[in-house]
Amino acid sequence: MGTLIKDAWEGNRSIIVLASRAKAPAGNVAEALVPYLTKTQEAVKAIHGLRLDRDWDRHLKAVGEMLACLSWILFKPPQQLPSAMVKEALGSAEFWSNRIRKDFKGKDETQIAFCDNLKKAMTGLIAYIEEYHKPGLTWNPQGISLEEAAIRLTDEATPAAEAPATRPKPPALKGDAASGNVGGLIAELGTRKNSDGTSAATGLKKVTKDMQTWRKEYQGSGDAPKPAAAPKVVPKATPAKKTPLRGIPIFEYQDRGFKWIIENQTAESAKKESPDGVLKVEISDPKQQVYLYNCEGITVQVKGKFKSLVIDTCVKTAVVYDTLISSAEMVNCKKIQLQVTGICPVFTIDKTVGFLVWLSAESVPVSSFTTSLSSEMNVSYPDGEDQKEIPIPEQFVHKVGDGSMTSEVSDLYH
Repeated sequence: MGTLIKDAWEGNRSIIVLASRAKAPAGNVAEALVPYLTKTQEAVKAIHGLRLDRDWDRHLKAVGEMLACLSWILFKPPQQLPSAMVKEALGSAEFWSNRIRKDFKGKDETQIAFCDNLKKAMTGLIAYIEEYHKPGLTWNPQGISLEEAAIRLTDEATPAAEAPATRPKPPALKGDAASGNVGGLIAELGTRKNSDGTSAATGLKKVTKDMQTWRKEYQGSGDAPKPAAAPKVVPKATPAKKTPLRGIPIFEYQDRGFKWIIENQTAESAKKESPDGVLKVEISDPKQQVYLYNCEGITVQVKGKFKSLVIDTCVKTAVVYDTLISSAEMVNCKKIQLQVTGICPVFTIDKTVGFLVWLSAESVPVSSFTTSLSSEMNVSYPDGEDQKEIPIPEQFVHKVGDGSMTSEVSDLYH
């Protein structure tokens, strides 16, 4: 684990070095940095994937909270100050560190030192950020482009042994030749012999007056320099589609809050968790919750009865689950699909475009829907041997009367 932690911090250091040499990229800075986060992301992913003995569970969670602070390079106002973000991560890490201190106080000073060093690293990072990067990652206004700085940084890391061999220098001219004297140059050439004994100057073509372009005697022979070719018009490249900013993919259970966390997952990252790309959650306690954030193109399967489901800022995400005790909530989402195999009493849909839920026969009479600022919502349910789909109304007719406002669903839905 120590090597992985070192790799994660070194990945962040390389980005800071890049910023010190490059000017801030145009557009979204966070998106421009995504290709250079690979080393940090892989290290953090490997740490989250470690399967240690349960005695080290709190240590692993403390390290996980500490590594979350490495995302500070992506933060800037008005989103959040980097130092404030790291302070929040420090509070979360201290939650687990204090438990470790309680368990090992007076028993193992090595574990206490682990907690102290964890805190020291994070407080040191806060001091560094507040001194050099308080409003966000500092760039070099006189620097080169980010891409060029990355190439140069890679070249510097190449071992010297891999550098091309130095070409031998040509023999130095002597005497007048070295001083630029033309006569001395000819004499020097005369002393140099070819393999057949002829002078190195043999065969040189004499330039006559009619071949010198600046003289009036010039005849315009074929020896004149050719005019430069017209520059080729390079078609303008089509700008690449911007990749949305995503943090480090997370798929884990947190004891604090009894919550399953699924964040920043995509179809590609989900395949690293499961061969079929389906993220499977096994519920062991009805108090547990499932929380999805900033995911795209994934499918989640939840087995067991659990408390609640929250889907926040997700796109093209599908969730299949059994029974919910409380509610399923969607906010700031696009194209969400749910399938209920058990019972879900309440659905809350807010600022969502594109929602489809398949209800089970037993959930139909008990399910209710609360919507706001949402559109393209549909409910599918069994109707005898067929499956029926109906829209959730988006248009209403409001009337004022007797000192109150009454609302009815538009005739479009009748």
